[in-house]
Amino acid sequence: MKSTFPLGRALLGAVMIVGACAALKWAAPEHLSLEWSQRLTGALLGFVVVFYANAIPKSLTALARLRCSPQAEQAARRFAGWSLVLGGLGYMLAMLFAPLASAHLLGGGVLIVALAAALWRCFGAGSAAARG
Repeated sequence: MKSTFPLGRALLGAVMIVGACAALKWAAPEHLSLEWSQRLTGALLGFVVVFYANAIPKSLTALARLRCSPQAEQAARRFAGWSLVLGGLGYMLAMLFAPLASAHLLGGGVLIVALAAALWRCFGAGSAAARG
């Protein structure tokens, strides 16, 4: 089976994330305030969620492995992708513009709601197929 995200790309992405976070940590406090270092690190993590959520509907599953109809599976993937993209954008916006003391709580809340919606839709698609 061929994966849509080979290990090399995943490792490259991990190195880029760690490198960006290390660069932000290195830049503070001489070139960048500590507050903006934390805000940009959080925004980067929100961007990672948006990036991977955008890939969810584009990944294909073999028809033999599907639990339900291909249309229901793709609709659930699109809904999950959109909800997580919006959740990631909400996290990014919260980290950039909300007061820093409440940015993690606000952004995390938005992301949890998006994740719960995606899981509800995905499990709903599976149970609808089980009912027939």
